[in-house]
Amino acid sequence: MKKLFIITILIFSSLGLHAQKAKKVKAKAKQAEAVSVAPISKDAAIFLSNETLDYGEIKKGSEGTREFDVMNKGAQPLLLTGCSGSCGCTVPTCPREPIMPGKSAKISVKYDTNRVGPINKIVTIMSNDPSNPSKTVAIRGTVIE
Repeated sequence: MKKLFIITILIFSSLGLHAQKAKKVKAKAKQAEAVSVAPISKDAAIFLSNETLDYGEIKKGSEGTREFDVMNKGAQPLLLTGCSGSCGCTVPTCPREPIMPGKSAKISVKYDTNRVGPINKIVTIMSNDPSNPSKTVAIRGTVIE
C-alpha cells in the first residue's frame, strides 16, 4: 500500500512538471507571434518567397496552377500594378487589393500543361516599390506524356 502511494505521488508530480513545461513552450510561441518585423524601407518594399517556381516533372494535362507569396516589407501599402507571363501559356494572377506593411498575399501562376517538354518561362510582377518596381520569377519544370 505504501509503494502504491509513493508511485501515485511520483506520477502526479511528473505530470505537473510536464504541464508547466508545456505552458512555457506555449508562452514562448505567443511571444514569437507578437514580435513584429521592422520595415526595411519607409516606402513599400516587395519581397518574394520564391524567385524560381519549380513545377518539377508533371504529366500532360495535369493541374498547372501553383502559388507563391509576395510580402510587403516596407512601411507603406504595396500595390501590385501588373503581372504578366512571358507567353500565353503562363498566366499569373496577382491580388488587386493593397498589401499592407508586414502582410503577404498569394500570386497564382497557371501553366498550360498540354504542352509537352521543358518549361522555361518568366513571370514579371510590377509594383509601387521605388527600389524594385519590377521583379521576375522564373518558371521551370518539364511536362511529360
